[in-house]
Amino acid sequence: MDHLLLLMMLLLCSSGLQAEGEHNSTEPGVRLVGRESRCAGDLELEHQGEWRPVEGYFSLWTLKEAGAACRDLDCGSAVSVGKRKESSERPVWLIRSDCVQSGSPLRECARSGSSENILTLTCSGKPISDIICDIICDIICDIICDIICDIICDIICDIISDIICDIIN
Repeated sequence: MDHLLLLMMLLLCSSGLQAEGEHNSTEPGVRLVGRESRCAGDLELEHQGEWRPVEGYFSLWTLKEAGAACRDLDCGSAVSVGKRKESSERPVWLIRSDCVQSGSPLRECARSGSSENILTLTCSGKPISDIICDIICDIICDIICDIICDIICDIICDIISDIICDIIN
């Protein structure tokens, strides 16, 4: 029974890791751009067929609102929220924070505007599923190591006791 449970946990983790490579945002039309990590950068939203950055000055984004975007991107939790100032105004999406707090999708909270302040987010980059799988895999490795060590110790003890018995006899 224990072996079956271990096998199921390994399959669960490995299937989650395979799916991770193919994963898109749980809310289509949301992305972070401008940095090497897909889980950090300027928040952009596709709304009404157009990709634009999200405004970062008047939108009062806290880690709570940012956390919703990070979860939508399967990037774990929000680590920081900030703004980046551009040299001139450009079209942006203005997002009502109260709308995001109510659990509505970002697109339903967007309206057109212009700004030189762009919202930047940094997410932890590790979805909860990966954290759980890491813990499960650590436990499985510990169990397997214990089993192997027990087997090896038993074999070595048997060999040593046989040698000692042969010497005594």
